[in-house]
Amino acid sequence: MRLRKINKKGDATDIIFFGLIIFFLAISFVVGIYVNTKLADVVRNTKLNESAAASDILTGFDTINERVVQRGFVLMFAILIIGVLISGFLVSVHPIFIFIYIFTMMLAGLNAVYLSNLYQKLIENAQFAAIAANYPMITFIMQHAIQILIGVGALSLIVTFSKLNPQRSFASDI
Repeated sequence: MRLRKINKKGDATDIIFFGLIIFFLAISFVVGIYVNTKLADVVRNTKLNESAAASDILTGFDTINERVVQRGFVLMFAILIIGVLISGFLVSVHPIFIFIYIFTMMLAGLNAVYLSNLYQKLIENAQFAAIAANYPMITFIMQHAIQILIGVGALSLIVTFSKLNPQRSFASDI
């Protein structure tokens, strides 16, 4: 039984999707922290505060907000970076397509400018400003999203086009 050769095609849009996913994760986590804070206020300011489980509930909300959400965002951010780099390593792309990758990286950088500005406008809101001040990991990544995205895109570009593959003949692809 012969195994069929898998046709591996590269995707230049990985870096654009990386930027979009990071933006939506940051917005989701900030809104999640906001909702958890409001739920904790409900527990503190109502009759629920008199129950035996109130202290455990409030401790759980504080733990989730202070540790889990920020570290979860950074973990997902790191996993996405590793995924983009592994994707670049596993694909076989003809060197002539480097211009498409460079153009896509420029579009991703332009997209990151708009998304970073949108995040900045969100955290300028009075209700979200306190959250952004108390949770610096998410805010730092989003404030430096342009530099991070261009850096990851450049690394992906280098990994994609600098592989040594002596068994591959690009002349047969043309």
